[in-house]
Amino acid sequence: MKITRVSAVVYRQQLKPGGSTPKFAGERRQAFETVLVKVETDEGITGWGEAFPHRIWPAVKSLLENLIAPVCIGADPAEIPALMKKLIYHVHGVGRAGPVMYALSGLDIALWDILGKSKNLPIYQLLGGAPRAKLPAYASLLKYGETDVVVRTCEQALERGYGELKVHETGRAEITAAAQLLRRHNGGSLMVDVNAPWTLDEALSAVAPLRELGLKWIEEPVWPLEDFEAARQVSAAGVPVAIGENVLTPTDFARLIQSRAVDYIQPSVAKIGGISIMRDIIAAANTGGVAVAPHSAYFGPGLIATAHVVAALARAPVVERLYCDLTESPFGNWYEPVDGHLAVPQGPGLGIDPDPTILDKLTVA
Repeated sequence: MKITRVSAVVYRQQLKPGGSTPKFAGERRQAFETVLVKVETDEGITGWGEAFPHRIWPAVKSLLENLIAPVCIGADPAEIPALMKKLIYHVHGVGRAGPVMYALSGLDIALWDILGKSKNLPIYQLLGGAPRAKLPAYASLLKYGETDVVVRTCEQALERGYGELKVHETGRAEITAAAQLLRRHNGGSLMVDVNAPWTLDEALSAVAPLRELGLKWIEEPVWPLEDFEAARQVSAAGVPVAIGENVLTPTDFARLIQSRAVDYIQPSVAKIGGISIMRDIIAAANTGGVAVAPHSAYFGPGLIATAHVVAALARAPVVERLYCDLTESPFGNWYEPVDGHLAVPQGPGLGIDPDPTILDKLTVA
């Protein structure tokens, strides 16, 4: 089998109207883009992947189609390690992180999709996982900055069957209200993502009054993110710490795991290098005794790939589901959890292909 074409398709889903306009990645949001990576072969098997899109999708699409795709033509898609090694070297002058790695991540996912389809196996079984029907998912809220909106949105998520919640808030009032609501509902521990707003001294001051809430973790409390010693000090202050969605390279993850500075690591499959590198990071974390809770703020193959990797490799499997209601998806309603669980796709490869009619309708580039 040979690769005949590699291309990117960008589609956009709108947030369904109603209520306050939330923030995501520091910006008001009314829509989300997804960058699909499409890999076609001479045997008629097509693989789909997803590259990290948020705010940077034009650069990711350009790098994929102009720098990466030409090197792939004629390659054997089943030889994933060899092709990815060649590509990483090919692009290293451009960078080993950021948009070029996002593009490579999407390509790697698409190659695993092809491999699974060619062997008639779901990816989680290719990775050595035992049969599994579903995975627990937690609702990862967008940022609202208003206590009443945060509480109302948490209540809606719990009513939909989620058992765990994460908020993207820095205000003590919003965090406290959400934590107390969850504790009353099921005794659970809230997760909080603050997106690296604080120096070490500011972080220590901010988390001190949060200790009594019994948070499951606080995510990215300190800037700069590579200051693992600062993260260790926040954890030692009594609130578990999670970081990883913006850890840049496998080498950085190895250093993070070896340092044992944080309580959870959070590799992101569409940023760090795809399924291949994420598999290696989780294996290293398992060996090092560090918990893994992947970042998965995606709605297409990035989320599906995360589910497969978690199903196969995670010791305490859980999937992040960005909690928002969107217009129709090319991947159907798979990403809508039932009773707080996502189904593990059982078809070959990723197990779900995009609906071409809906994809064409939503495509913007």
